[in-house]
Amino acid sequence: MNDSRFLVTVLNSFDFTYFQGNTTRFHVNEARGRATHVYDQPFALISQITDGPLLLDIGNASYKVEPGQGLIIPPNTKYEIHMLGPQFVTHWLNVNVTLLDHCQLFDFIEAPYVTSEAIGTDIGRLQAEITALMNADAIDSSTSLYRMAQVKQRMFDLLQIVLSISRYKIGSFEDIRKFQRFQPVFDYMEKHLAEKIKVTRLAELMYLSTSHFHKEFKQAFQVSPMQYIQAQRLKKAQYLLATTDLTMGEIANRVGYDQAYPFIRFFKSMYGSSPGKYKKGLPR
Repeated sequence: MNDSRFLVTVLNSFDFTYFQGNTTRFHVNEARGRATHVYDQPFALISQITDGPLLLDIGNASYKVEPGQGLIIPPNTKYEIHMLGPQFVTHWLNVNVTLLDHCQLFDFIEAPYVTSEAIGTDIGRLQAEITALMNADAIDSSTSLYRMAQVKQRMFDLLQIVLSISRYKIGSFEDIRKFQRFQPVFDYMEKHLAEKIKVTRLAELMYLSTSHFHKEFKQAFQVSPMQYIQAQRLKKAQYLLATTDLTMGEIANRVGYDQAYPFIRFFKSMYGSSPGKYKKGLPR
């Protein structure tokens, strides 16, 4: 496939998932005296901080965030916010951007965690507009459709901001091409995540022998097919914990486990804490 056709394919596959958005004011006293907040969410955070400052810890790095600056945190990234004053305000959105149905945009770019004040101002404006549109009362069907078109336009504006200040990871487009080649496999995985998935069936979808498929998959993605499936089950479990009130048994069934206990053990072995503890730590 030539580059122009490939770019059209990628362009047409862009998909936004909006989870929630709001403005939240944090006070030290409201957190029972805590000045630290720890998060790890299955969606991206795009926000502007006002009335700071605060300290952002990700891995072994720390970043001071001044009032007016923006934050861009990729999905499934554990981070800590340390309050440096009595309060801070965050104007935030939880969103995800995917391409080719299964690729997380943030897997291919390195966005700065902390932005300039100018970028933060743009993020804050778009967050306010998107939140207002999402919370507005519908008048009729045509008005609702028009409003959703406005939300989509502003989501593209946000995407443009993120891409304009991000670096592309080495080999990004080559990796996207790999995902496109294996798309039938990823489609099958997603549809059958609640069932037992056999590598032999995945190999059939690619018209390859099982051994050849296993080798090519691992060369392309640096993990075996079963390791990839386990990672997808963990991500879906995190998403369900964050966005639904399903019981542990119901979530277990949706990610391929007959009972809750094996799922809880799997989640803890992969993530390091129980699903119940993970859910309690999510912002409300």
